Amino acid sequence: MNRHIQTYTERAGGFGPLAPTLALVLLLMASAVPAQAASGSAFPLTVIAGQSIVLETPNEVSTVSIADPKVADAAVGSQRTVVVNGKAQGTTSLVVWEEGGKYTLYQVICAAPKRKEQVLLKVKVSEVLTDKVKELGLDWIGTVTSVKHLDGTLSGGLFPTKVESPVGAAPLPVGNRTDAFASWIKASGSARFMATLRILEENGSARTLASPNLVAVSGDSASFLAGGEFPIPVPQSSAGQASTVTIDWKEYGVRLGFLPTVLEDGRIRLSVAPEISAPDYSNALQLQGYTVPGIVTRRISTTVELKPGDVLVIGGVKQTENSVRIQKVPILGDIPLVRTFFRYKRTMSISRDLLIVVSPEMIGELAKADPVLPTDSPETLK
Repeated sequence: MNRHIQTYTERAGGFGPLAPTLALVLLLMASAVPAQAASGSAFPLTVIAGQSIVLETPNEVSTVSIADPKVADAAVGSQRTVVVNGKAQGTTSLVVWEEGGKYTLYQVICAAPKRKEQVLLKVKVSEVLTDKVKELGLDWIGTVTSVKHLDGTLSGGLFPTKVESPVGAAPLPVGNRTDAFASWIKASGSARFMATLRILEENGSARTLASPNLVAVSGDSASFLAGGEFPIPVPQSSAGQASTVTIDWKEYGVRLGFLPTVLEDGRIRLSVAPEISAPDYSNALQLQGYTVPGIVTRRISTTVELKPGDVLVIGGVKQTENSVRIQKVPILGDIPLVRTFFRYKRTMSISRDLLIVVSPEMIGELAKADPVLPTDSPETLK
């Protein structure tokens, strides 16, 4: 080709001052044609391990050959395209034959994929548990002696609250469960009356359910479960045989799943899916002699974008349970004014408010050595 260009340049001498410019243009055109790599030069081609690139050719491709298939492989995609797949870090050679016997030599450089960022997720799952228990009722006992036509002592009482256990006809004892009492004794000692009162209100407080720290690579998910499993019987039957029962296990507790993705500007796109579940034996099912409880579940799923160190607070997931229990003496417990002496009422209100705090952080390399735990040295437990 260079000989042809030189001959044509000599003939172009009649162009005068334009001859050098024309010769330079022809040289550049000759060097830009990749099919002339048949002289042995190799064109560099870079691909990332685990990814593919498409190589376009000016003519139709007949076949391809690659030196080391462990580094990369290649295949004819269409008439004028070749697909190169990176496998492992290294360098190999690729030859692409075109129709007419021409070929092009490429030096395939397979680079390692870019190192993904790692995200540390600090989580605290708390439950604001508000228990309100109200109880109202009284136990009473009375004794009468030396009454006309009464040859002895008459005693009686009622204990719907059962604050303290009475002993015979003795006065009611006052103990830890007694909130108030009243006593009356006649001056002559012939009559006695005593009542103990239970009027109580209890309140609960907050508690931490779990506080896990999870690490995941950008684009990969991680999960956490603190709880347990309970068995579920599953009947199995087959033709001509007696039915059998197999056991499946259902998980419950505090579950957390998250998927972090590090964006180009350094922010973290975070998908969080916490779940709180517990067996509910109030809605249990009887199955072939087994008691299978229901499941009470509170589940949240959200996706946000945070900067490293920002804090996401998820709340407002409430659950309220109310129950009223009344013990009373028939008829007497329904009469106004006096029914207080013949009934016991217990009101319970349970309110659960789930609170989840999430904070992502970027981390570099993990620790090189195991941390020292309190159980490693018995002296640390003293």
